[in-house]
Amino acid sequence: MNKKTTIWIVSGMTGVLVLAVIYSFYFRSPSPFPTNEHLIEELQDTFPAFPEVGDSEILEVFDVGERKKYVPLVTSEGSYGSSYWVWDKYKWKVESVDTKGGPRIWKANKGDPSTYHIVWNIHPNDRVKYIDFHVLRDRGYSIANGTDETYYPRIQMKQTVSLEEKSYGVLQLPKEWASFVSGLNDTYAAQQPDLFFNQLYTEQQVSFGWIPYDTNNEEIFPNHSVNGSGFSNGGGDAFAYLSILNEYDLEVWSGE
Repeated sequence: MNKKTTIWIVSGMTGVLVLAVIYSFYFRSPSPFPTNEHLIEELQDTFPAFPEVGDSEILEVFDVGERKKYVPLVTSEGSYGSSYWVWDKYKWKVESVDTKGGPRIWKANKGDPSTYHIVWNIHPNDRVKYIDFHVLRDRGYSIANGTDETYYPRIQMKQTVSLEEKSYGVLQLPKEWASFVSGLNDTYAAQQPDLFFNQLYTEQQVSFGWIPYDTNNEEIFPNHSVNGSGFSNGGGDAFAYLSILNEYDLEVWSGE
C-alpha cells in the first residue's frame, strides 16, 4: 500500500468518524427524561437568583413532541407555574419558567402550527371549572392593484377544556385550527415570499384567547393565575400568551 492510498484511507475513516460524532451529538434520540429530583436540581442550578422556583413541587410531565416536555409545578411560595424543557444536543435543559400558569402556546416547531400546544396550570384558588379556548380573525377587506378586491370573513372557533379533575394540562392545537393557520401562512406566502413577513402578518391577523368559567358557568377572572414572573434560558420566541377574552368579544349567530 503506497503513501497516497494510506492518506486516502485515513482521511475517509476520519470523515466517517466526524460524521458519526456529529450525528450522535445533534440527531440522536433523547435520553430518558430526568427524575423529579434531577429536575429540581436543574432548576436550582439554572435560576439560582429565584429560590422559590428552585424549591418547587413537580405536578406532572407532559410530552410536547419527542424533544420537548411541559412540566407544571408549584413553587415554594405557593404559585402555580410552568416549566418548559427541551432536549439540547446531549441533555435535557429547562428553557423557560413561569411563576404563574395562565395559558400559553408553545410552538414546538414554529413553522408548523400542527405542532403548537396550549399549556396551562391554573391556581386552584381561582375555582375555574372549565376554559373555552378561542381562535379569532376579524373580518376585513383589501384592494390590490387598484382592482383586485378581497373580503376576509370573520373566523371564530372554540375548544372547551374541563378543569374539574386537574387544573393543569396540555392541548395540542385542534386540527381545524392548525389547518386554518397553515392556510393563512400559505396564502401570505403566495402573496409575499418573505418568510419572516408571512409569519409576522399571520400573527397580527389571528388571535388566540381564553375565557375561564366558574361552577355557575359564569365568567370569572383568574386573579391567582395571571401577571407572574418569567425566566428564560433561551427560545423565548417559541412561546405566545393567550389573551383573556369576554363573551362580548365573540360574535353569536342565530341558530348557534
